[in-house]
Amino acid sequence: MDKSKALRKASLGGSIVAAITASLCCIGPLVAVTLGAGGFAASAVFEKWRSVFLGVTFALLALAWYLTYRKPKENCEEGAVCAAKPVAKWNKVVLWFATAFVVAATAFPSLSSAVLSAGQSGSDACCAPPAVVGSDSAVLKLTIPRMDCAACAVGIQAMLRRQTGVESAEVSFDTKEAVVRYDAAKISAEKIVAMIDQTGFKAAKMDKQP
Repeated sequence: MDKSKALRKASLGGSIVAAITASLCCIGPLVAVTLGAGGFAASAVFEKWRSVFLGVTFALLALAWYLTYRKPKENCEEGAVCAAKPVAKWNKVVLWFATAFVVAATAFPSLSSAVLSAGQSGSDACCAPPAVVGSDSAVLKLTIPRMDCAACAVGIQAMLRRQTGVESAEVSFDTKEAVVRYDAAKISAEKIVAMIDQTGFKAAKMDKQP
């Protein structure tokens, strides 16, 4: 395998890996919800470096395009080192598919936020189960400012609803707020805040509490 072909494959593969890594901030929470996992703190770490991974993604993708479609050098004898062999059509097809995948992966946080926000609004409006209110029922209002996509809100909400003592939980990505109704005899407000903090997205009590 010549160096140009090896470099082309490496740059294309690297761009795909970098694109997926850049979107793990939102892919992670969705996987956690699907698998029923409680924590996805690592996803918050990827959010900090998203811009760096995106830069690497498109730099490598641009290199792959250059190596695939560059024109062979003129005044170069056939068989010489400087002679560039034409890229096979199959490799160009792979490049186009890989580019489409990279674009979809990098756009995933925005697309998932739009879809999940719409779905969450609809379910909250018509399909949310009624809260079971007990004598020790209390309401906790929180702000979670670092949520970077709707998948994070869905993940935190699902995690809270699984906790013993939590009667209902609504987490909004649009307002970056959470409203949790809980049984104070079974779980404390401090524990609820601590559980959210463990996901990597810090929560704070709002000034005005009911």
